[in-house]
Amino acid sequence: MTNDAKMIIENMKAVARARGVKFDYVMQSLAEAISTGVKRKFGKNTESEVTVNKSTGDIKIFVTKKVVEEVTDAETEISLEEARQVKESYKVGDVFRTPLSIGDLGRTAIEMVKQTLTQKVSEAERNRILVEYEKKIGEIVKGIVKVVSRNEILVDLGPVEAVIPGYGMMRAEHYRLDSPIRAVVHRVDRAQWGPKIILSRTDPKFLERLLFYEIPEIKDGIIQVAKIVREPGVRAKLAVQTLDPKVDPIGACVGYRGSRIQSVVKELSGERIDVIQWSKEPTIQVSRSLSPAKVKEVISLAEGHVLAIVPDDDYSKAIGKNGVNVDLASRLCEVDIEIKKVSEYEKEMKEKELADMKIEDVEQLKKSLKKALIEKGYTNILAVINAPVDELKFLLSLEDDAVQELLETLRPKDEKEPEDAGQQGS
Repeated sequence: MTNDAKMIIENMKAVARARGVKFDYVMQSLAEAISTGVKRKFGKNTESEVTVNKSTGDIKIFVTKKVVEEVTDAETEISLEEARQVKESYKVGDVFRTPLSIGDLGRTAIEMVKQTLTQKVSEAERNRILVEYEKKIGEIVKGIVKVVSRNEILVDLGPVEAVIPGYGMMRAEHYRLDSPIRAVVHRVDRAQWGPKIILSRTDPKFLERLLFYEIPEIKDGIIQVAKIVREPGVRAKLAVQTLDPKVDPIGACVGYRGSRIQSVVKELSGERIDVIQWSKEPTIQVSRSLSPAKVKEVISLAEGHVLAIVPDDDYSKAIGKNGVNVDLASRLCEVDIEIKKVSEYEKEMKEKELADMKIEDVEQLKKSLKKALIEKGYTNILAVINAPVDELKFLLSLEDDAVQELLETLRPKDEKEPEDAGQQGS
């Protein structure tokens, strides 16, 4: 091996290591780049054969032409007569090879070889990065914050840079230059200048992977994460399940005195995490998802719409600040959840019961009074009870005592007279 050939091999190996591409690809790219240089020197239609010995570094270059009787294209053909001046055995149809050295290409062609080789290796490097980070989608990567702007953060991942767009940033967080940062690979885009790696700290996958690293039972597959929904920086709900009856999935995730979950909460800048045991039964799942509120009853109103009845004291917990708790629970269960206090629900049920009771079925009323009420449009008990006293007096031509007697007869026995009932008639 000559010193020049040895130097070529060592340089190609160094390029392959530095760019993270295969040595064979670099050598193949070198051969293709030399072929491009041959075309640059002898014409764009010129054919060539280039071989680079990967062991010795020897480069063999041949310009090839087809042997013909009469030449119509001087770049690709040579006459039989001219070919036989070199070797008598040539015949029409043979390939005539003219050996060249790198130096024969000239400075301009050699520059083109260098440019072509650089371009091909750079392209290979971009493809390698693209494939490498496409495999990391959904995985956490670490980097250093390099640029912070209103719309995005530029993160140095070492061999490549990535961005966290606005929707991937947590509002409550303050990002500082040159500080370490962790985020999940959200997606990888093909850009004109190479792969564009998009990171996110708001993606539910980020929380899922943090739990994967912090909680051994999740990492070992003993506990499965069924679903995660987040309001980044504010609150998250995590539904977990296990097939092992000996394992408490909530206790395992939270840890002793919250030791396990707190490290995740710290990484998420204080985002609260509700850990819920997943259930296939929709009503149970809705009830658990509204934690920390206690749910008394869940009623299905229509497809994709349920009503959750909660104690009056737990109403604000069920709704959450700015409606975050009920919104996350709805997203977790994939249904619209309507929250109602127990007192409100019971009142509505009583009113519905009264609305279903017809005036004509009230035995305590005289027939004449029933007829008068029905003629004036009071067909059920609720309509009479909710009517203003003055209206009843006017339409039914009754005195105050008669109206009060009517209302007392119709009102449920356990219901007290409204405090302002007497004032309505005064």
